[in-house]
Amino acid sequence: MIQYWRDELRQLAEIESSDGCAISFYFQPVTPQDKSHRRETILVKELVRDALKNLDRTGNHAKARADLERIAQMADQLHNNHSRAKAVFACAEHGFWREFDLPPAVGRTEIHVNNRFHLTPIANAVNDSRRATIVLIDRENARILDLDANDLTEREAIHNELPRRGRGDGFRGYEGGHLERHVDNEAMKHFKEAADRLKTLQATGELNPLLIGCRAELFAEIEPHLHTYVRDAMIARLDLDPTATLDRVRDEAVRHLDEHRRNEIEGGVREVLGEAQRNGRGSVGLHHVLASLERGEVQTLFIGRNFNAAVVECSHCGHLDTRRVPKCAVCAQETREISDAVRALLGHALRRSVDVTYVEDNEDFERAGNIAALLRFRADQNTPAKVATGETPKVPSGEKLPPGRRAAG
Repeated sequence: MIQYWRDELRQLAEIESSDGCAISFYFQPVTPQDKSHRRETILVKELVRDALKNLDRTGNHAKARADLERIAQMADQLHNNHSRAKAVFACAEHGFWREFDLPPAVGRTEIHVNNRFHLTPIANAVNDSRRATIVLIDRENARILDLDANDLTEREAIHNELPRRGRGDGFRGYEGGHLERHVDNEAMKHFKEAADRLKTLQATGELNPLLIGCRAELFAEIEPHLHTYVRDAMIARLDLDPTATLDRVRDEAVRHLDEHRRNEIEGGVREVLGEAQRNGRGSVGLHHVLASLERGEVQTLFIGRNFNAAVVECSHCGHLDTRRVPKCAVCAQETREISDAVRALLGHALRRSVDVTYVEDNEDFERAGNIAALLRFRADQNTPAKVATGETPKVPSGEKLPPGRRAAG
């Protein structure tokens, strides 16, 4: 997940309303039956009206009413955003209001009013979204483009014209060789200028997963100028140059991004299942994942697209339990049943800065329970003897472990 979205989702997950006035609104664009878009407008206003009625019954309408009415007023303008979905999160108790334009993949238009925001649709949309920085470059031109979902826009262009050859090469070809070296030197400066611009984007947090389009033989000249951090962000080379059309660039970028994402998820699933089989840094099944999450062991949470389960949550300490017990096993306070375990898991994971990955069409993962977690460490293996012998090295808080290593808490 891109750092921007990781930070945004964590902020949303941390907000809790004691009065139950945390409002989550999702707008899913659909193909209108007529140009008036009346059905979309009517649907949003009906959802707002139903939400207000529910608040009136619970007596919590005062703080949330203004936010809901503001959402109703947005209904007439939403059709102007027909190519993108919309999400709004509001909580009057905290003076909070945030709007997001999303890829059109949030499922359906809906409103939720609760003590916390409903984040499953936005997490799904973000997980599936395609974001990339694309550079198309030859020896004279470079184009830097941004891909967001299916929207491709040009950020900037760089042009450095190379010196042209004269009619002859001079005495014994000396001038020709000198000019060729001069051309190569100017091309090198051009590559360095483009590479420096990418380093600036990386330093300001604007560099997304990187795709570089150039001729195969040219990449060997470009690569030495890329900063290590920029090189780490690169996921593929495209067989394109600056003359490529936006449509062709988009098609090639989407193909490479989707392939990279599939390989990344499949590799992650193999790693977590392998670690679990070796009694290492892997946890599978809802019960074990919940325990690992609450112990702060989890680095990445893997959730099946069709995973479905219920849990109970303590209304006091937030402890999650797969057993439907009326009292919390930790603090003995009352629990409430949550029919959608993913919603509860997602909130806990985001508040702990845990990466979340959705998995689909993986039989091995489904057989393992359709939910798993790759761990930073195993608390139950942090015995004094292992720590003393260096078998389980300590890892500072927030630092990731290298693959295959375990850590002490």
